Amino acid sequence: MPFRHPLSLDELRAIRERQVWNSDVMTLLWEVKRLRSLVLSTYQLWPEFRRPSGVLAPNYDALAQKLLAEPCIIERDRLAAELLDVPFKPRKGMAPR
Repeated sequence: MPFRHPLSLDELRAIRERQVWNSDVMTLLWEVKRLRSLVLSTYQLWPEFRRPSGVLAPNYDALAQKLLAEPCIIERDRLAAELLDVPFKPRKGMAPR
């Protein structure tokens, strides 16, 4: 049976706001936060992991694809792009794009 689609940060926040009185839901959301942090740490260290040769190579490639599809990775990359996106300042004599 396939997994359901992963929840974005906004969806998790909406669940928290609807169930703030439920301590079990809050405990589960803290666990989700911990696991999202683990995924982010794995993504940050991924370039240091060597791709194995042999039978584990396809698993390595599949994990890399799954990491890139995680909402916390997509959200982090989008936030980093927004923070680093400075307005284009044309150099003297250059036409605007």
